[in-house]
Amino acid sequence: MSPKIAKPQATSKRHAGRPRSEASRAAILDAAYSFLLDRAVASISLLHIARKAGVSTATVYRWWSTKEALLLDAFLNKADREVVLKSNGAPLERLKEYILQVGRFFTGKNGIVAVRLLTAIQDNAMLRKEFMERVYSPREKAFRKTVQEAIEQRQLPAATEVASFLDTIFGPLLSRLLIRHEQIDEGFVISVFDRVVAGTLAQNAAGKSSSV
Repeated sequence: MSPKIAKPQATSKRHAGRPRSEASRAAILDAAYSFLLDRAVASISLLHIARKAGVSTATVYRWWSTKEALLLDAFLNKADREVVLKSNGAPLERLKEYILQVGRFFTGKNGIVAVRLLTAIQDNAMLRKEFMERVYSPREKAFRKTVQEAIEQRQLPAATEVASFLDTIFGPLLSRLLIRHEQIDEGFVISVFDRVVAGTLAQNAAGKSSSV
């Protein structure tokens, strides 16, 4: 018995439908991100986003059940292409390059979006939950792993407090972004990173000398 052959028109429809679907999804993400550039999170609705993207709300609901999930996807769609923690190379160099990427991302329009989300999570419980689960927690886990690798390779002391080390690096960047609204230039990022590493090494050396 010869095998059945699919009808040509059916195959054609599947291939034709996929690009349209992907184009709609991309348009929705772009529309959501554009709203984050101009509006507070509380004033954005799925209906606004659907209209701007030129799709129905049913199309939006096909992928996202809440506004918060969509807005975070729009943010991650942009951030994940520009801020990447490499998996190869010396741990501290990889972390330093990542911090430099964060500084560049926070500069300009992307920084506006980051500020809107970081301030909105204080009052929006659902957005905060989504943010912690999908943005903060995975990255913190990756950062901790990288610092542990640096400890194992003796780039950092064994007694390094990982959480404090990371907070001391990211804190000044967030202070400039959220409070002082100052430029986060490359020189500033490098200075912060190098000072934190040097301080960690010096503190460890001081602790050893005092215990002798």
